[in-house]
Amino acid sequence: MLQWSPDTTSAPGGYRYLQHTIYGFSLTHFSGRGCSAYQDIPFMPTLGPLSVSPAKSSAYASSYSHSRESASPGYYSVHLDSTNIQVALTVTPRTGFGQFTYPSSTAATMLINTGGSATGDAGQGTGVRILGNNQVVGSATSGNFCGGGNTYTVYFAAIFDHSFTGFGTWNGALLQPGARSSSGSHSGAYLTFDTTHTAVVQVRVAISFVSIANAWLNLAAENPGWNFDAIRSRASAAWEQQLSRITIAGGTYDEQVSFYTALYHTLIHPNIFSDVNGQYVGFDKRIHVAQGYTQYENFPGWDMYRSLIALLAIVEPRETGDMLQSLVADARQGGGGLPRWEVANDNSGGMVGDSIDVVIATAYAFGVRNFDTQAALAAMVEGATLPGTHSGKHVVREALGEYLAHGYVSTGTPGSASITLEYAVDDFAIAQFARALGQSATYHTFLRRALNWQTLFNAASGYIEPRNPDGTFLASFSPTRESGFVEGDSAQYTWMVQDDLPDLFHAMGGNTTVVKRLDYHFQQLDNGPISPYAFMGNEPEFEIPWEYDAAGAPSHTQQVVRRIQTQLFLDSPAGLPGNDDGGAMSSWYIFSALGLYPEIPGVSGFFVGSPLFPQITIHLENGDAFQITAAGTPAVLDGTPYVQGLTLNGAAYDNPWLPFATIQTNIGVQFQLSDQPNPTWGNAIHGLPALH
Repeated sequence: MLQWSPDTTSAPGGYRYLQHTIYGFSLTHFSGRGCSAYQDIPFMPTLGPLSVSPAKSSAYASSYSHSRESASPGYYSVHLDSTNIQVALTVTPRTGFGQFTYPSSTAATMLINTGGSATGDAGQGTGVRILGNNQVVGSATSGNFCGGGNTYTVYFAAIFDHSFTGFGTWNGALLQPGARSSSGSHSGAYLTFDTTHTAVVQVRVAISFVSIANAWLNLAAENPGWNFDAIRSRASAAWEQQLSRITIAGGTYDEQVSFYTALYHTLIHPNIFSDVNGQYVGFDKRIHVAQGYTQYENFPGWDMYRSLIALLAIVEPRETGDMLQSLVADARQGGGGLPRWEVANDNSGGMVGDSIDVVIATAYAFGVRNFDTQAALAAMVEGATLPGTHSGKHVVREALGEYLAHGYVSTGTPGSASITLEYAVDDFAIAQFARALGQSATYHTFLRRALNWQTLFNAASGYIEPRNPDGTFLASFSPTRESGFVEGDSAQYTWMVQDDLPDLFHAMGGNTTVVKRLDYHFQQLDNGPISPYAFMGNEPEFEIPWEYDAAGAPSHTQQVVRRIQTQLFLDSPAGLPGNDDGGAMSSWYIFSALGLYPEIPGVSGFFVGSPLFPQITIHLENGDAFQITAAGTPAVLDGTPYVQGLTLNGAAYDNPWLPFATIQTNIGVQFQLSDQPNPTWGNAIHGLPALH
């Protein structure tokens, strides 16, 4: 819940490696998001006395150097060069522990900016109070992520190990020495300490989205003492346990760093929303109790459904079940439907489609069971069949009436072609989930709807094309126009029929034509959203490199994926090709390094590539494991991506589709790799789910 880290900007994520000024250390963040969010209640150590209000001033920012900065999971430290203050931060799930080492001074100062959220703060619900001689409490009301109108209030409680020698507040430009409270959108507090005898000032802080009282409860339960090193060690051990769910051997040092950095990214979100007593604020703005599970927040549905949810389901199924139960609660409390892009306790309505359908169906397919499956299916069906069904302030499926009547969303709705394709994928996932739950009629209804991609396929051009309200295709269609699409064009989106590739490829003219088109598409790997070439920096492209498998040319998948890995995912500050979007981008890299990709929504299986490491072990939560090895190859596999053969526990396997059930119980997957393609291995895929 609490992610205490530095802010160099209010832009998405809050931190840019090439910026060398820190403005504060805020308590909440979202990783890799495309819009500004959170960054609530920044703390900033400085040296007094204050000359101007910190509300709108950068006078108390500090320069820093990466040579005096250190970051690892659960810990961050930096030297603030402008003030010669050393900062060290660590966390528990809902609390933070800060150590601030000041120069010898009678005016060592701490700023607490309750009006410092990245998207601004509301006048109501934002403020601070100084209690006694070592405690501060308050709250910040913010939100409006991507203009979605959502709001939340986060509360905090902080206790220092030193008594204040002075204090005050600010409100806008007005400094108020000696004042104990301030409220409003530009409010905050400052505290003064004497560090002439003891240089280190420590603070323990907790947050809650329910109340200040609950913040105190969180602090007492998780962080009651003053042993910073113990809390840091506990955080490190917790992350080590999670990161050890997948172990690798071989590869280069940089590749190992990239792999575990990516795995770390995938485990940051969704994150805890309920307090230690189970309380949380629901979509209905009322306090609820998560009974028998943990309520989670921050679901980037459009981004996470493609591969992140499958990874979470495999490596942490219990937590993933809690996440799905959280979404069920959101539906119950928010209007009956599932949120598209959940932020705190509201639906931001970000992006398009009804992607949480796929999130739930895919997690279930990969074995997650600890959630109310019937309630989940009911919410999915309601949002997909009843126009006007809401989740929070937003309808679940825009233009649903038109989609139900005609099988497509027309150009009267921006992004219409992308929306249609998303709905078809969502419907396929609902069908798979319904079949798994024994709901045969629902299964057949939604399976038919999954064929709606065909309503936009123009056989004359061989592309998915937007259709006008009168049913005609656009008169001036170009495959590299963004009109009708979301963050992409038809040259990229035509491939987004990952649940029905055999029919798509037949419509395109057959496998030979498909392979030629894919080869042309991947002449460039990350060419942006308006291009005939690939745009690996965004989620709709994730599934396309793997589609050679379904076209009888898996060696092309092996080659293209290795190019993407080695050219776009690097151990550097610019090591990602695009926004990480809560770990979505990193999850693609993890699966690619395993040599497997969960191509088909709502189905537990993988298209096969080739592993990046000679030895990989996935440790499942139930104690089972499966091991992936690349035999007869050097320790570094950069130049040997091509599969010569594949065996499962020694038995030959010649199919680039690998069901999860085949490998999840103590089985070994052995690849034989080389630097030359093998056109005969895996050239006939079978076992894919059919839509007919």
